Amino acid sequence: MDVLDDIWTPGIDLAICGTAVGPCAFDRGHHYAQRGNAFWRLLHDSGLTPELFTPADESRLPALGIGLVDLVRDLAPPDLFDVDTFMATLREARPAWIAFNGRVGADAVARTLGEPRPALGRQRWTIADARVFVLPSSSGANQRKDHGGRPDRLSWWSELASLVAADRAA
Repeated sequence: MDVLDDIWTPGIDLAICGTAVGPCAFDRGHHYAQRGNAFWRLLHDSGLTPELFTPADESRLPALGIGLVDLVRDLAPPDLFDVDTFMATLREARPAWIAFNGRVGADAVARTLGEPRPALGRQRWTIADARVFVLPSSSGANQRKDHGGRPDRLSWWSELASLVAADRAA
């Protein structure tokens, strides 16, 4: 049984890939609904959304060319990654960019593909012909002071937004 449905339309510009839906998001029926998760703020402050969305606005993302996809598809422990289903979803969605919201999911997919453990930022490898970017996790539990040599998470999210915008303009 899926915890929450993925949100996307074919040909989206960007698929943001979470590792697993948390209990709070499951209870509220929306992705990234836990208080303290900076996802919606980072999405807006980076320029990916024109206004600050709430979890209840998630269905508006595909109109902006953004989708949400999770690596763990059911109530199994979050380390039981369903990479095959994840890859099938991405082949169907055909995003130009895939951004992992955190390194845990990116590590699992890279390992499956025989790629080295990814650092934050743009990767050399692709998934289903889409370019890959690894973001620092938006989770409230991510209280690091150093994010891959940068002082904050927003700079990574802004870099991704710039890459997506450049593709749209091309």
